[in-house]
Amino acid sequence: MLDDSLPIRNEMMTARQRWTILLVSVGGALETFDFVVYGFFAHEIGREFFPINAGMSADTLSFAVLAIGNLSRPIGGIFLGRLGDKYGRRSVFTVSAMVAAVATLLIGMLPSYRAWGMMATVFLLLLRLTQGFCVGGELPGAVVYAVEITRENHGVLCGMVFFAVNMALLLAAGINLTVQMVFTPDQVSSIGWRIGFLLGGVIGLLSFVLRRSLMETNEYAQTVGARHREPLAVLFREHLKPLATGIAATVLVGASNGLFVAHMPTYLRQLGYDPQRIAMAQTLYVIVVSACILVTARMGDVLPRRYVFRLGAVLSALFGPVFYVTVARHQASLPVLFVMAGMVASFANGTFACAIAELFPVGVRFSGVGTAMNLGLAASIGTAPLIASVLVTRTHWPPAPALFMMLCATLAFMASFGMKETRGDVGAL
Repeated sequence: MLDDSLPIRNEMMTARQRWTILLVSVGGALETFDFVVYGFFAHEIGREFFPINAGMSADTLSFAVLAIGNLSRPIGGIFLGRLGDKYGRRSVFTVSAMVAAVATLLIGMLPSYRAWGMMATVFLLLLRLTQGFCVGGELPGAVVYAVEITRENHGVLCGMVFFAVNMALLLAAGINLTVQMVFTPDQVSSIGWRIGFLLGGVIGLLSFVLRRSLMETNEYAQTVGARHREPLAVLFREHLKPLATGIAATVLVGASNGLFVAHMPTYLRQLGYDPQRIAMAQTLYVIVVSACILVTARMGDVLPRRYVFRLGAVLSALFGPVFYVTVARHQASLPVLFVMAGMVASFANGTFACAIAELFPVGVRFSGVGTAMNLGLAASIGTAPLIASVLVTRTHWPPAPALFMMLCATLAFMASFGMKETRGDVGAL
């Protein structure tokens, strides 16, 4: 009788493997949900937690907190990745979910600046740092589980993880749309924005309870000899080139999400677009990205994955300026532009994670994926709204955020030449 935990080649996944993919996908999804909800309500959070006479706009200060929170992600990714390679994926993946969920819940309950003064601002920053540290291991852990739970179709399994991530984006966009439609602007600023954080915290705690049933990944459990006493030392000594490749590949995905999701509501409001119309367009964007990710992820299993990713980098560099110039001039339908943006973004979103995981052997995979993805995301998804806001303010040119998109796409294009083409047994690497 076959052991249910062993990888099976050329056969359907076992029930336990399907359950594991579902649980780890929810974990990666919650990471994105918690951060994106902040981006959707950055304007309201800025009004709630920063004084009017702070010397900078409340929007800019709110985006600064978003960026600072993301800076703790690589620290968490490196630290948690080391523990995951040294002691196992399961324990790290479970504990981080609980702490991140509690931090999210507390943000939703935090009193405003008017009630607590600077204490409220300080607590907001500390909770964002804590949240960022813990979720630094969430999405990398989900990717590692996807490539180690079975020996085939890694691209599709990673695509399922990011499909769940984008379902979380859809949930966040839906909450944003509902809140904007149900509440008045003043009610959104005082109460409405908190709904997303409270919901995310509750779901996160439920995820923690369910994750206690997770088993260790097949490949990690079977390769005791591949483990290192200090995986980080091995990673930085022997795998610097793959690490740089992974970071450069991730910045494009981070830039896309940071600009089109987190920064766009505030940006488009400044250009005179209706908040409800913005929310509807962003919901379409998430739906399109989610559906197309499954297609591009499958393409990465059938075609050379690096080529699919490279095509995404080229399309992003070309489409970014077109999108921003068109939006700034009000020359096209907002939903149509966001649908096109979603199709373009799916090429990189559907292939980058699996390509990064294939760069590292099992002994340093969690450390490698966690370090590369979190450094890349810290340099892009958290800073993109802040950089875009500063670019527009300093240049007085509304399409200026396209410059950041083009830079990240260029780095990703260069990174694609450092990717391996396995399309087979990652465990053999």
